[in-house]
Amino acid sequence: MGLSPRVPDVLARHVAPMIVELLARHGLTPSDVDAWAVHPGGLRILDTVADRLALPADALDASRQILAEHGNCSSATVLLVLDALRAAGRPRPGHYGVALAFGPGLTLYAVLLQGR
Repeated sequence: MGLSPRVPDVLARHVAPMIVELLARHGLTPSDVDAWAVHPGGLRILDTVADRLALPADALDASRQILAEHGNCSSATVLLVLDALRAAGRPRPGHYGVALAFGPGLTLYAVLLQGR
């Protein structure tokens, strides 16, 4: 499998509509999300997600930490990010989190989580 340098450009067109729609079905917006577990496919990917969703500067710290420690281990790397967030107590009880992963052909996967 090869990674195209166009991935961030394609992601830029599709990530916001997908996440806004997912959250809207639950009466939420990106600002209602307490924790973001984004697949760290590279710095450009993380920067694109943060930019398109207008996330706070520290929103993807867990993803950036996992990228620095482990690199891009394919789509499943998001599980390492989820584990880091869980260890930090996020999302907080009653608050929401979003896990976002990417696969071949730039398939986008997203799930809404609620802290307990």
